[in-house]
Amino acid sequence: MSTTKVYSLHGKGLKLNTKEDIEPYLSELKGIPDVEEIHIGGNTLGAPACQALADVLKNLKSLKIANFADIFTGRLIDEIPTAIGALTDALIHSSTLREIDLSDNAFGPRCAPSLVPFLSQNTHFSILKLSNNGLGPEGSIIIAQALEQNASAARRHRVTGPRMMASVDPTDNQPSVSATSGHFKTNFRVFHCGRNRLQHESMAAWGKTFAAHGGLQEVRLYQNGIFEPGFPELIAGLSSCPDLKYLDLQDNTISEQGSSAIAKALPSWPNLETLNLSECYLTTKGSSKIFTVLKTGSNTKLTTLQLQYSEIGEKALVILAEAILDHLPNLTSLSINGNIANPEGKAILEITDALEEHGHGDALDELDEMEEPEEEEEREEEAERRLDEVGEDDKTLKAKLKKGAEDKSVDELANLLGKSTLS
Repeated sequence: MSTTKVYSLHGKGLKLNTKEDIEPYLSELKGIPDVEEIHIGGNTLGAPACQALADVLKNLKSLKIANFADIFTGRLIDEIPTAIGALTDALIHSSTLREIDLSDNAFGPRCAPSLVPFLSQNTHFSILKLSNNGLGPEGSIIIAQALEQNASAARRHRVTGPRMMASVDPTDNQPSVSATSGHFKTNFRVFHCGRNRLQHESMAAWGKTFAAHGGLQEVRLYQNGIFEPGFPELIAGLSSCPDLKYLDLQDNTISEQGSSAIAKALPSWPNLETLNLSECYLTTKGSSKIFTVLKTGSNTKLTTLQLQYSEIGEKALVILAEAILDHLPNLTSLSINGNIANPEGKAILEITDALEEHGHGDALDELDEMEEPEEEEEREEEAERRLDEVGEDDKTLKAKLKKGAEDKSVDELANLLGKSTLS
């Protein structure tokens, strides 16, 4: 009999509709003693097959990783809530589970309630991957609130038991209160939730959730249509996670307000190693605030800084160069392509020199798509003029702008702006 502790059907392209369809594979699974990992992505499962699998999952006493990514391709939305609910409900009482991956399944907001029992009750898992599910703000608020309830449950368990298991760090196997920061920390360490249209409406809920857990080390919220007003509450919540090492906010609209929130929070993350703010419309003003804080030595462990296509001008890049020289000795990967600077100008030269001073001359990524610098004051005046053209009385258009134009394409929004005139 095989001694492996991993069972995988990954990528086999199986269509398992019924209990009978999945039974041969369940027999294989049951034949593996003390299985620790199960990977069934790249297949499509119907509700009856999921229920049959769930009956087996309930009896797996050593399961650490449950990979259920991409298992509903071609399925009707009506059957997915029952199917995913069966799988996750089966793991509610699993005390060994460390990681669950539910990515690349077309849940939509309709399926979010099916995840609530597991997400609110199992306080043992440390890693949750929930990307590309089409949750939208409605579904994501449901998920966030379930995870906030999870933190409350962890607090109760810390006081009354049982002992918590399966954190990322095997020496940190129960919720705790940091002796240095005073923050309560559950077992929740890693959260991936990209491409889910979280938008700024759900950020208050996520801010509360992250603050409640306190021990997050990695958060990835890329491509979520989060607009500037949502970031203060989101980042305030993350500032209660002093162990944060990896933060990915790529392809959201952070702008000046969000940049201010990040700048304020940076000293709360002394262990930060990776910060991805590419395609976030930081602007020169916004990014200058972030770089000015980095210049104080708040994040000396930073190794990767991604800032591509974020409307950053040379004035801000000069401040970044100073931050690198003075306080970023470990920076080995820097991406600033697509911003506004002369690749052979002063700002880039100072950045290159600063990196070379620390022995990281190869850290700077390619600069083949940099924009030609303009007078930054002119750019800022033009941006303000365009906003003025919208008109203070056009409440509908202003609301759409604040929401990141979520209901309109860029071209449609541009047309609307083009029709506006100065009063």
